[in-house]
Amino acid sequence: MPTGNLTVKIADLLSHPLSREVRIEVRRDPGPNGASGGNIDYLFDPEGTTTAYLTGIPNRGGPGSLHTLRFSARGYMTVSFGQFIREDDQDALQDVFMVRNPKHVKGISAPAFTALKDKLQNWLSSAQMIAPAKEDKDLVGKTGSGLYDALGDERKAAVLNIFTKATHTGTVGTIWQYFREPLVFRRDRCFVRVDGDILAHVSKDNRFVPAPNTLHTPLAGYRLSNSVKSDDRHANIQLTFQQAPDGSYAADVDIDEHSGFEHWGEVLRNFFTKQRTNPYAIHELLLAADLYEHTLNPHYDLVLK
Repeated sequence: MPTGNLTVKIADLLSHPLSREVRIEVRRDPGPNGASGGNIDYLFDPEGTTTAYLTGIPNRGGPGSLHTLRFSARGYMTVSFGQFIREDDQDALQDVFMVRNPKHVKGISAPAFTALKDKLQNWLSSAQMIAPAKEDKDLVGKTGSGLYDALGDERKAAVLNIFTKATHTGTVGTIWQYFREPLVFRRDRCFVRVDGDILAHVSKDNRFVPAPNTLHTPLAGYRLSNSVKSDDRHANIQLTFQQAPDGSYAADVDIDEHSGFEHWGEVLRNFFTKQRTNPYAIHELLLAADLYEHTLNPHYDLVLK
């Protein structure tokens, strides 16, 4: 039986080698362009490399046979795609980027407070934390490094996610300049005082579109205003504005989990449908939004179980 060889890149979303063995299942399509039998499995141990060489893949010769390739590793979401295998050496049609499974994340490895960008340090140092819910009480009165250290892994991940997106000028412009004191940090959002001029800014910026605010509850003493989200394909930021009696504004800021899933987000959809947004899934969506330039890297790592 003729055989072919395939070279495929297998990496995480930062193009780094995986630290875990990858199982690769190659299955011939039984249809008119394939044939029964000839299936083969491989175990790829990255050992510091992203290049896997699959040799001796059975095919019918000539134009080749259609195969389904399935890549799985402990702690990662499964990836699969179709590939014609010919009787020669060839490269895979696409690189394989493995998404960490949020259910298999035990925590994060994050930079120290002093290693954060100055504007994030300054923002955290200006905090005026309040407790609209019981879950918020442990942060009241904390600022700066004390606040950062008290966040814990999930809330810290959420802060780093939101900061990364809110300062990404390519997709949201200059909205960060309107952010004032943070008030509440949760695993899926933050509440922050904002300069009222931000409303006019986003209404004129075609990077933002109107969004529903029906699922958002304002802070005590505030009334809901309008809501907008960034009009990009992945990891949209949503700003839901609310006004205090004195005319000042705050915003409920989150990474919108209801749109922009098209490709990479599909494998993470289940982490948004029945519970509060998982910040570790947002980490992967941010990285997936810019696989090669990594301009949406939130600069912390997910630690797998």
